Amino acid sequence: MNTNLPNREGEAPRTSATRTVILDLLAGLAAIVLVVGVSIRAAFVGSDLRALFAVSAVAFFGAGVLRGRTGISSSWLKGLVVSSPGLLGTAALIMNDGLHRLPIPVAVSILSIAAAIAGIQTRRWWRTTRQWSVLLGAAFFLTLGVGIPTGVPRLANFASLKRVDLPQASFALSTFEGAPLRSQDLADRVVVLAFWASWCLPCRWELPEVQAAYEGFRDNPRVQFLAVDVGWAGETRERGRNFLTRQGLTVPAAFDAGEAAVSLQVDSLPTLIVIDGNGHIRMTHHGYDRSERVGEQITQIVRELLAETRGREASSH
Repeated sequence: MNTNLPNREGEAPRTSATRTVILDLLAGLAAIVLVVGVSIRAAFVGSDLRALFAVSAVAFFGAGVLRGRTGISSSWLKGLVVSSPGLLGTAALIMNDGLHRLPIPVAVSILSIAAAIAGIQTRRWWRTTRQWSVLLGAAFFLTLGVGIPTGVPRLANFASLKRVDLPQASFALSTFEGAPLRSQDLADRVVVLAFWASWCLPCRWELPEVQAAYEGFRDNPRVQFLAVDVGWAGETRERGRNFLTRQGLTVPAAFDAGEAAVSLQVDSLPTLIVIDGNGHIRMTHHGYDRSERVGEQITQIVRELLAETRGREASSH
């Protein structure tokens, strides 16, 4: 007997299982490509985490339904396989924002896994107990309809905005015309620094909200807004100036060759920093999401810091 012959009885099941896993992964890959593609093509998805969460949930639920009929018997394990390509999207979010907003990509990953599992189980129950399949699908989308509008803005705010009280590092900027502008020149004022670049898409979405907040304080000598164009990735004064002009933005602007960003530990865009009249950093905000209403947040913190200043002045007299 030739013992070197392959075990043909075990070969087919192994090949079939491998093929099933590959198809599961391809379904998940198609889902994340769909999410990224829609985010790039549709500004309302890319700029609003509520839409991003919804599209991610629908895409991976669909992938789960597509692959739910065959393969791994455990819906939980199969859901992990189908949703695993979604980690590519999570990695992209982390690369864009650093670790500042880590709860957001973690939440997207958890939602994608849950959506894939729900889709798989919905498909499997459809073959046996359709009423449970319909109930599960309805419950999943009802949960999305309630949870995303209420929970995502809170998550974004928790992950992005930090109220702090830190001594400010000195920094140096320059105007677009080349005149020097130092942190000492801004003493005794509430200062809002909005770090951006013309090639940064979230920055383009955020700057109009910074402009709206600036409009409320433009005549107040105690407040200074600066849209700080960071000279990263080939950014130049000319590009920044032309962008602001095209967009009709009049918020005071400055250019940073990189030194101020280093001093203030800015490592991703967009980043907001608010400094009080004593030169202490009182708020940092990383990234952008439309649901947060950043302009309103800036207005609120500036009013609070102005009230603190007036309170100290009144108590000193």
